[in-house]
Order: sequence, then C-alpha cells, then structure tokens
Amino acid sequence: MTMKSDELSPRRQQTRSTLVRAGTMVFAVKGIAGASIEEICEAGGLTRGAFYSNFSSRDDLVLASLEIRTAETLDRLDDAIQRWSAHLGSGTVTDVEGLLTSFVEEILDEKNRTVADTIAEHEIELYCLRVPELYSRYQEFDSYRLERLSALVRTALDFVGAEPRIPLEELLSTLVSLFLHLSVKAAAGKELNDPLDIDPAFIVNVLMALLVFSPTGPEPA
Repeated sequence: MTMKSDELSPRRQQTRSTLVRAGTMVFAVKGIAGASIEEICEAGGLTRGAFYSNFSSRDDLVLASLEIRTAETLDRLDDAIQRWSAHLGSGTVTDVEGLLTSFVEEILDEKNRTVADTIAEHEIELYCLRVPELYSRYQEFDSYRLERLSALVRTALDFVGAEPRIPLEELLSTLVSLFLHLSVKAAAGKELNDPLDIDPAFIVNVLMALLVFSPTGPEPA
C-alpha cells in the first residue's frame, strides 16, 4: 500500500519523489518488468536501504507513481481553474475560442511533461493490466481521477457558461484519450528528457465542437 504524502516528513517526501522520478526514467527505457530496484536506486542516486524504507517492492513504487502523478495533474488543473476564475471575474466571455486556446496552452505548459513521462505512463497502464493484483488498485485511481476531473471540468464549464453536447463522462473520456494520443505522437522520435510540445489547436477544436456556449456568458457571482 502507498502512504499518503501529507503524513510524511518533507525529507521523506523528497526521497519518495526522487525514487518515483528515477523509476519513471528506468521504466521508460526498460519497461517495468525489465527495471530492477538496483537500477532505479542508481538512477536516483540513492541506496537500496532508502528504497525499502519507502517502498515494499517495485510494484509499490508503481502504485506510488500512479498516485503522485494523478494528484499532481489534478492539483495543477484545479489551480489553473481557480486562477482563471479570479482573473476573469464575472465578466462575459466574448472570445470563447481564444479563451479556450489560452487555457489549454497554460495547462499543457504547466504539466511540463517529458517524453519519459509519456512512455512511463503507458508502461504503468499496461503493467497494471497484466498484473491482476495491481489492476484493482489501478481502477481505484482511475475512478478517483475521473470523479475529481468531472468536478473540476463542471466548475470550468459553469464559469464560462457552457454545456457539453454529450454526457460529461463521455466528454472526459474523449479528452483524456485525445490527450494521450497527442502525447504519444509528440513523443515519437524524441529524447527521453525532451519536453512534449503539444499543439492545443486539436484539443480546442474538439472542445468547440462538443460544447454549447450560452450567448450571455457566465452568470455573475
């Protein structure tokens, strides 16, 4: 079982974060099944003792990676929505496409994903599918992610006075799938440490097609 990060000391959190990051790089190169704990420790500049004081096994590290990446992504999205809400206030949104483009660009920039992140993310998903005892935990994280993502997107849609043309769950699945597809495409042929450069236009076009905007904009607060 992974530990809640808010229950750990800053030093312990830093060690776990270092191991997760090192694991990401090794997973991206060798896959999870081919990654040894020794290689992960070497990549992070830490000892086996440091590893086992934080994780019980390689699978425990995989779950922690999934947990940390999910929390970081959702927290960044939440922060971005709050900033945009405070910045725009209760004024009417006139340039919807321009607003969406700026917002998506900020989300993509803040995420600061590398090629290694994208490859490791897919490796983790495939590995959890192959290991039955991990798949149930993967489903738990996925359900939590979709639940929180639904709440965040609902807040953003209400703010700009928009409604999805399809059920919200289907909209989210479409956007997540699109993002993963664009991530893989952007990662092709690049070095592991290269940042992903994803053009927001495709995502914005999908949003414009799948959302209906109120002509009067959002309701005043």
